[in-house]
Amino acid sequence: MNRLALIMVALLAAAAATAADEEWVLARIIDTSIKRVPVHTVAPKYPRKARRDRVEGKVRVCFEVDRQGRPRRVGVRHSSARTFERPSIKAVRASTFKPLGENEPLLAIKSCRTFIFALEPSEPLKP
Repeated sequence: MNRLALIMVALLAAAAATAADEEWVLARIIDTSIKRVPVHTVAPKYPRKARRDRVEGKVRVCFEVDRQGRPRRVGVRHSSARTFERPSIKAVRASTFKPLGENEPLLAIKSCRTFIFALEPSEPLKP
């Protein structure tokens, strides 16, 4: 093979690996002080640029849950890299919790979720 053909094969292999990694979510979620039962938890997507640059980090997002089970007042409490903040906030906003019954009081308790972005897959949590 000539040099141009070898370069093309390498580029196609890299593109295929990148496309396969698109669905590869490498953020581990740690819930702390959440009093409400999660119904649907969304994991953030690893930002493509951070993965390319081999950047890892951790983001702590705090929020409240309304009566219908939707997160509100979502904000970043701590972040080791700003590139992970937007995907973490989007993941919290897309998550839902069990709605409260009519007679259940709404407690204004801040809940926090920590997202750990790591390039090495972590062990799945055992139930």
